[in-house]
Amino acid sequence: MLKYTLALLRYGHKILMINRQKSPWQGAWNGVGGKLEIDESPKECVIREIWEETGIRLERPLFRGIVTWNSDREPIQGMYLYVANLQSEDLINLPRETREGILALKEISWILAEENYGTVPTLRIFMKDAIENLTADPADYHCVFDGERLIHTEMRRIPEYILR
Repeated sequence: MLKYTLALLRYGHKILMINRQKSPWQGAWNGVGGKLEIDESPKECVIREIWEETGIRLERPLFRGIVTWNSDREPIQGMYLYVANLQSEDLINLPRETREGILALKEISWILAEENYGTVPTLRIFMKDAIENLTADPADYHCVFDGERLIHTEMRRIPEYILR
């Protein structure tokens, strides 16, 4: 079982993102999510994390796959990836600061721009496919790092033990 979840919360051509207050990727924009608690399913975790970080209650985020990564210094890690559409009433008082960081809507084109170094680097690898191909099978978006530098990416089938 993987340790983390991440949600891409879409409103039109924008994603609700958080500028991270702490490590890892402190100061970078990312989706909303966090660490699974004991006996918590990935879906329960992402629903709880969305509520805790944004105050938004979602009941049916769509599972889009997993994002896995490893570097030369650690074993493979990963997170369960979900997407959901937001309603206008979910976006009151944005941008705003929370204990986790600053919440704001960001244009998808800004997030995906090659020259954008303000986001977590793996977002550009999986985000477009995850939010645009909603009828495609969920995938494993795998990233390999050399220290903090992203050196290889690939889209793979999800291992059977993850789908159980």
